[in-house]
Order: sequence, then structure tokens, then C-alpha cells
Amino acid sequence: MSTFVNKMNVSEVPLGINRLVLLDGVCVRQKCTFLSGNQYMVVDPNGEPLFRAKESGGATLLMGKDRSFDITMTDMQDNKVITLRRPYTFGPDKMEVTVGKQLASVVRQQMTFLKPVLNINDPRDQLVLRVKGRAVTSGECDFEILCPNKQRVGVIRKLWGGTTRELLTNKDSFKIQFPADLDVRYKAALIGTCLLIDFLYYNA
Repeated sequence: MSTFVNKMNVSEVPLGINRLVLLDGVCVRQKCTFLSGNQYMVVDPNGEPLFRAKESGGATLLMGKDRSFDITMTDMQDNKVITLRRPYTFGPDKMEVTVGKQLASVVRQQMTFLKPVLNINDPRDQLVLRVKGRAVTSGECDFEILCPNKQRVGVIRKLWGGTTRELLTNKDSFKIQFPADLDVRYKAALIGTCLLIDFLYYNA
């Protein structure tokens, strides 16, 4: 499908994010929460570190999961490669994903009665992918990645960390699977969507 052809030439892919180009999945591990803001490590399927993600600018204690945030993702050489910006809003959530210095995607929460839905749009705000969860998001939970024609092409899976960890900490882990030939900018957007899911449904 043409949506999944990597539209960036290799020379155009910002340094640091080029390791995503051939991957068909990543894992996201939450490292720290509370006063310092959320922090995550993004690793490849073999466990090799790809990015560090750190929240800044959030009213962590006062606003909880409804707070605005800026999350910066850096590679292992501390080069900034992805920026997530979630402004405060009274309506459905919106998050901007920037790769390098260019807007790559706009992620919007779709208002539904039961199942959570997040739309991953292109920079012109046109739908590219849809991420759909289930009505109950506790325990191990799959958020399906769907094409506009509703074909499933991947998953963001919230992993069960065990009773003690789930009850006593806010440290969550996720596994993301996506097409290897997906445009690298939308791979970045899916990683960002995973972090937004963590904010919305799993911790404050």
C-alpha cells in the first residue's frame, strides 16, 4: 500500500531517527514519574536503546493526566530527534509530533462512547492511521493500528507488569508493532501516540 512506502529519501531522514527506517517494531519502557515528570526509554526488538524521552513543562501534580506537556526524544548521542507537544485543551486531545524541525503528524483523540480512538493525521491534518483500544484498558491491552479502510496493520500493546508493579508503581511497558515500510515519520508518530495512551489511560 502506498501509505506505507517510506516517502523520505535516506539522505532526508534526520540523524538519530534513521535507525527506525528498517524496523518493524519497538518497545517503550517508562523509567520515572511524579515530581520529575514522565521519562521513557525506547528500545529496538533486541533491547538496544534507540531514544530517551523526557517530559518538561507539565503541571505534574496539579493537572495530573490532563496537563499539557512537551516531551523531547533524544538519541543516544543526546541529539534531539522527536518532539511531542500536547497543549492544554477543554476538548478532545491533540498532540503535535515534530521530527527534526518539521511537523510530521497531528494526533487527535476521537470522541467515542466506549472504545478509545486516536487518529494519526499527516501535517495537513488528513487521516493516515487510526489507533483503537478496547472498552476496558486494564491489564494487558491491545490498541489496534488500523488503516482508514479498517485493515489492521499493527498494534500498540500495553504489557502486564505483574500485580505488584501494576498496583504499586506507575512504570508501564509497551510493545509497538508496525509495517517495516511505514514512513519513518509515522513510526515516530506511533511512538508518540503510545506515550499519549500512557498519559490518558495508565498514569497521571
